[in-house]
Amino acid sequence: MTSIMSFPERGNYGNNKWRGNTSGFVIKEIIEHFKPKLFVDVCEGSGTSRDVCKELKIDYVGLDLYKGQDFTKDYILKQLPRQADVCFSHFPYHDMIKYSGEVYGDIPLNGDTSRCDTPEEFIAKSQVALMNQREATKSGGIYATLIGDQRGGSLGKGNFRSYQSDFIQMMPKEELLSVTIKLQHNCLSDNRQYFGSFIPIMHEYLLLWKKSEKSIFAISFDIAKDIQKQVATTWRNAIRIIMMKLGKAPLDVIYQEVEKVASNLVANNPNWKAKIRQQLQKHHTNVGRGVWAVAA
Repeated sequence: MTSIMSFPERGNYGNNKWRGNTSGFVIKEIIEHFKPKLFVDVCEGSGTSRDVCKELKIDYVGLDLYKGQDFTKDYILKQLPRQADVCFSHFPYHDMIKYSGEVYGDIPLNGDTSRCDTPEEFIAKSQVALMNQREATKSGGIYATLIGDQRGGSLGKGNFRSYQSDFIQMMPKEELLSVTIKLQHNCLSDNRQYFGSFIPIMHEYLLLWKKSEKSIFAISFDIAKDIQKQVATTWRNAIRIIMMKLGKAPLDVIYQEVEKVASNLVANNPNWKAKIRQQLQKHHTNVGRGVWAVAA
């Protein structure tokens, strides 16, 4: 594996009619470099990773929203036989290609990151998803995502967003292992003619992190102030991360976990317990007296 990857052909992996799927050779590069015993793809799509793992005889688990698994609310680790050696994702980039209700199924689904109304909503859901991947990965293992940039569309004419920059900023800096450029081939836009100052996007980024021994709940916000701002930038994200892990818990336990994950938010709000209750009422499910469950 090198810092630039280029695969003009996608190989005989998955279904090439599934828009936006990546080359099987990218997955093959990851596996041959890191040699995982268990490879997990949380956005399996048409099964590209599954086919590569079958060829290489690697244990594999494939999850996806269309199969009923939502990485923005379902704790990935609970769906695995053990923590992954490599946990990979290639989820939809905001609204560039809409999946639920179009590529598959008849109705849009809440957990579909291609159905976000704004880039900010996409980034918030992506942070939860990446933290979820991290929790599903063993210490010393690799969690990774393939992400591109976006120009125009819902961003507004001429506007540009580099999502890889957002992703790097919101994850632990000391765990970032590599940023690899993946050149894009055979895109629908390849045959278009562009004029003026427009610069077409011809690449994606493979972001690779190596998980440290610290759990997300043990990361020291005092030592890593940048991480403190990014791991729990909002009450909603902090509580979502906690509820995904707990599944269901009484208020006192939720309070304890919030203090660990979002100490900065707690320190700056004397009414932080009331704020937590407010967020639970808005975004989660009350299943008993003082007991809350992750939102359905």
